[in-house]
Order: sequence, then C-alpha cells, then structure tokens
Amino acid sequence: MAAAPLETGIPGPVGDKYIGNLHAFSSDPLRFLTDCSRAHGDVVRIGEHNVLLSAPGDVETMLVDREGRFTKRSPLTLRRGRKQGFPTAMMNSDGPDWQAKRHRMQPAFGRALTARAAEIVDAQGERLLGGWRAGVPCRLDEDVPRLTLRLISELMFGSAFSDRDVADVARMVAPIMDMSTSPLLLPEWWPTPAKVRIRRSAARVDAVLKALADSPHAHDPERAPVLHALLHGDPRPTAEEIRDELGTLVMAGFETTNDSVVWASVLLGRHPEAAERVRDEAAAAFAGAPAGIARMEALPYTHAVVREALRLYSPVWLSSRDALRDVEFGGLTIPAGTTVTVSQWVAHRDPRHWERADSFRPERWLEGSAPAPRGSYFPFGLGPRVCIGAAVATTETVHIVADIWRRFRLELIRPERIRPRPALALQPTGVEAVPRDW
Repeated sequence: MAAAPLETGIPGPVGDKYIGNLHAFSSDPLRFLTDCSRAHGDVVRIGEHNVLLSAPGDVETMLVDREGRFTKRSPLTLRRGRKQGFPTAMMNSDGPDWQAKRHRMQPAFGRALTARAAEIVDAQGERLLGGWRAGVPCRLDEDVPRLTLRLISELMFGSAFSDRDVADVARMVAPIMDMSTSPLLLPEWWPTPAKVRIRRSAARVDAVLKALADSPHAHDPERAPVLHALLHGDPRPTAEEIRDELGTLVMAGFETTNDSVVWASVLLGRHPEAAERVRDEAAAAFAGAPAGIARMEALPYTHAVVREALRLYSPVWLSSRDALRDVEFGGLTIPAGTTVTVSQWVAHRDPRHWERADSFRPERWLEGSAPAPRGSYFPFGLGPRVCIGAAVATTETVHIVADIWRRFRLELIRPERIRPRPALALQPTGVEAVPRDW
C-alpha cells in the first residue's frame, strides 16, 4: 500500500502542478532548502511524500531515534525508486543487520587508528607538497584527492594505492558523487549520465577492491586494521558485502577528507589573518611535537578552522530517513512512509543559532565560546549512526591543512568562481591557486 500524500496542513512551497518542487530543488538545492526553512518554518512539506525538519531538537530526535521510528530504506520508498549504491554496506543497512556490521567494524576505528592517521599523514603530505613550486599554479581539487586516496588506502588497507589505482578509484567516485541525494526522486530505471559512467568504470574498480580483499595485509590487524576487521570480524561477510563495504569506505573516507581540506584552504585563502595564525601554529607544532596525537593537540586553532569549514561547507549536506509510523514534529503529524530530511547546510547557517552565521569565524570553536544547540551542528551525523570514521577524518584534515599552510600561502585564482556543488557530497568547484612562499 502506497503512503498517502502529505496533508496540506503542513506548510511548504506549492510547486509545479505536475512535477511539484523537483525543478526548484534540482536547479539550486541549497537555496531551495534554505528558502523553505526560512519562509515556512521548522517543519516544511517539500514534496508529495517529503518533509524538511530544521529545529535542532527535531533534527536530534530524527537522527538519534531511540524509538525505532525511522529507517534508512523503507519498502515504500524503495518502490518509489530510491536505491543506493553498495546496498549491503554498513552505512546503507538498518536494524539488527546494521548493528551487527557496526559491531564488526567498530574496534578498528578506535584511538589507535586515529593516532596512526596522524603519524602517516606526514609522508603522504610530503609526496604532494614536495612537488609544489612557489609561483606555479596548482589544482587543489585534483592534487588533494590523490593525497587522500593514498592516505586512506595505506591507513585502512595496509598499502597506498598505485597511481593507476588512484586514477581508477577517482573515476569511480566522480560519477557516484553525481548521483543526487534528493528526496525528490527520478525513477530508478532513468538512464542518467552518472549511472552510465558508473557502469563503465565498475569492472576495473571491482578489480581494485578484489585486490584489496586478497591482499596479504588482510591478515595483519596492525598494518591493515580496517581490512582485517572486515574480513575476519563476526559475522563473516559475503563477497558482495566485502565489495560494498570496501567501496563505501574508500568513497566516504576519500570524499570527506578531500572536500574538507579544500574548503578549509579556500576559506584561509580568503582570510589572510587566519591563514597567518595557522602558519604560526603549524610551524611551532611541526617543529616541537612528534608526528601523532601530540601534534594534533598542538593545533587547536587549525582544528577550529576545520570545524568552521565543516560548519559552512559540510561535505554531508543532506540526510534523510523514512518514517516507519506516524510521527509528530512541531505539533504536525507526519504519516508513515514519509521521507524526513534534515540539511547540514540549512542548520549550520541558521541565524537563530549562529552569530554571524554566514561568516568564517574559527574563534567560535575555541575554549570559552558558547556552544550551539546539539542539533544545529552535525557534519558527521548524530547518535548511534554517527560516522564511524569521524575522528580519523578530522585528524587527517587538520594535519593536511596545517602542513599545506605552514609551507605555502595559497593565492586563490579567480576566487569568485569557486562554488559549492551539491552532489552526494558538497564539492568545491573551480578551485585553482598559486602557492606562494611566506
């Protein structure tokens, strides 16, 4: 039985008679969601079966969901067309299946992995930055992805990707990122360009993932902790689960760190005083603290810069769940089968909870600053499904940003052309820069 359309008692934009708000969302999703929240309140009907939540308490209730009222994929929305790449991976699973997979992987993502990330990032940073020359333009959105792919493969799987593997995986990630996270859906059979490109690259990427699974490092929990946990944890995964889990680990780990590093660098390029402060802090930290957690602790301002970049340009900019039964938010009843959406882009820039919400102010994260409500900042999610690699990704990002800016001052080329591109992740586009000596 299909879910009934939402009642008109829930406020929201009227949209087109035939396609509703699909065109408005597709044309500029960031503006559409922001305008919906600002114009219609904290509970907004954005489609026939879709609601946007904006109040921090409602966001927290939906994401934490201690009562089992929401699911990642309900039968109703699957019939309406939403399907996900890597469907058997942990991040796309639900209920007891998700709990078992999370339990299998969680031990690998402890403090030891975060410490190792802080240690090995130096070598990969040297490989990138050693090739930069002052005065010679670079493409951050091409160079940083190569660094992050090698970093996550060495950290999680025991050895860095080869140049060919980096190119192949990048070709896989690009079309997957093009797939919309929109809760306003095209039919699954619709032959989008992204789906065609994914099918074309799938065979080679499958070979890369299979090589990972067959690697001798798979039996070494110290050198390849994540790969070992996946292959040897309980319950033992099927071949399809191995492929899907590896695919999502590569994609999510790569894209989050890559986008965060580039956005933080863009913001520092636009704010020279903050850039100088990062340079001074990083120079002292790299000179005085050994690679590892001790250095991370010596980079509080750089960490604040990264947190502020995650506020303004969170790579995850949209999250959705499906209501399993009728739920109430803001005194309004949302029926079972409705897709309930929250947006980091909207919440992180809500002027009710953030002073000078659209401004880059790293100092808001330093000691003594008043915290914002919990549901107003969630770049890695909230609750039991918070990103399993959040601490690792943050550590990588802080160290890479510190390493770049202690060595070079990046002069942005045509900064007015830099734009956020809301694909599966919020990607920076048009980012060209010239490294300059300080």
